[in-house]
Amino acid sequence: MIEIGFWIIYYLLLMSIFVRAVYRVIKKKQVALAVIAIFLIISVPMVSLMNSIGRPLDMNEFEFLAREFTHGALWAIFTIAGYIYLLVWFILSLKK
Repeated sequence: MIEIGFWIIYYLLLMSIFVRAVYRVIKKKQVALAVIAIFLIISVPMVSLMNSIGRPLDMNEFEFLAREFTHGALWAIFTIAGYIYLLVWFILSLKK
């Protein structure tokens, strides 16, 4: 049941970041940063999903991402950097 709650929160957060970014583009405030956020909202989950399909069955998605990050996989670095950008951008956009 905890996994379902995690995914609900995850997708609600992604949707709220997407709506906030589109709103910023329409209002012409920090357009470049908002467009980057929109690009990352679409690309990061897709890259993460496509690369997690082949993970070992005894690992969940987060464990696999962490392992691949420590091995220096570019997709894992891109995914983690993308999530950090989205989180920081969202928090800073709420303050303005």
